[in-house]
Amino acid sequence: MRIATVSAISLALAVPGVARAQTPPDAATLKAIEAEVPRQSWYPDGYYDVRIAAESEQGETKGTSKDLLGDWNDGLGKRYDVIDCSAESPNALEVDPVTARYGFVASEVARLRSDFRRLKFPAALYAEPLLAFEKAKIEEATKGPDPQVEAARYAEREAAYAKAEREGRDPPPPLEDSSGGDEEVGDDYEDPYFALAKAVEANRERSAPKLPKVVAEGGCGAGGAGPIIVKTMPPQGEVLLVNAFAFKVCTRKVPDPWDRFACKWTEIETGVEKSLAGRYVYQVRWPDGTVRKGTRDIVPEYDTDQAVTVTFKKTGS
Repeated sequence: MRIATVSAISLALAVPGVARAQTPPDAATLKAIEAEVPRQSWYPDGYYDVRIAAESEQGETKGTSKDLLGDWNDGLGKRYDVIDCSAESPNALEVDPVTARYGFVASEVARLRSDFRRLKFPAALYAEPLLAFEKAKIEEATKGPDPQVEAARYAEREAAYAKAEREGRDPPPPLEDSSGGDEEVGDDYEDPYFALAKAVEANRERSAPKLPKVVAEGGCGAGGAGPIIVKTMPPQGEVLLVNAFAFKVCTRKVPDPWDRFACKWTEIETGVEKSLAGRYVYQVRWPDGTVRKGTRDIVPEYDTDQAVTVTFKKTGS
């Protein structure tokens, strides 16, 4: 999995009763995105809601065009790499089945569209190649194994490894490949990222040669994330979390996404290590009825077993 590095977001000041911090977009805000991202006839069922949610997620990121250009000290100068090593799939066990299968595709399309716009590329240079990329990645995701089944198998394996280590036993055997092996591709197959870069670069050279060169180079590594310990201040707060991406998708579908039974809300046991990483929508309720709502980035330590404590406070930041 590619690793995303994000900065922590502090909580806003609370007020008595219900306090909100960085409230997620409502259904009307998400609906407005449709004007810029029209539905395509070949979209799978449910994908359009995921696509709109991904566009909203991308709109919450910050950065400048300079952040997008890399220089590998190879004499070729700065260029834009369509492969982003910080991109990662949403946790399949934290989202609905459609988002689990197509969330990464939708997120990558939203990211690429945003990048080209930040780099001042006219839509005529990238719009059609990006649609072709989206269609190809959707087809790949449709043919792939069930992400939620794979995630459950992986989580079960990790739990078995941890138990064996605690008990001083040999680790269990590695998981067997459930994907059916490497799928053969024809001689005419081209990776969608490389096809996208080639098409946009050809358009750039022909129509806008002063814009940055577009490539597909990648070279991404991988690493694991350490655990998270959730606490509340004062104690005894009930913590409910839902993946922020999943919350946006759910907002498109139900009248009240804050209903803990309407969306994929998970009650988090406080004081114990959990595997959490990414942006979450939260609601925390204390015994006196005070509730805090908002969004928060949860950032673990990578390539280490060191736990990070995330505290939700009743008042203050």
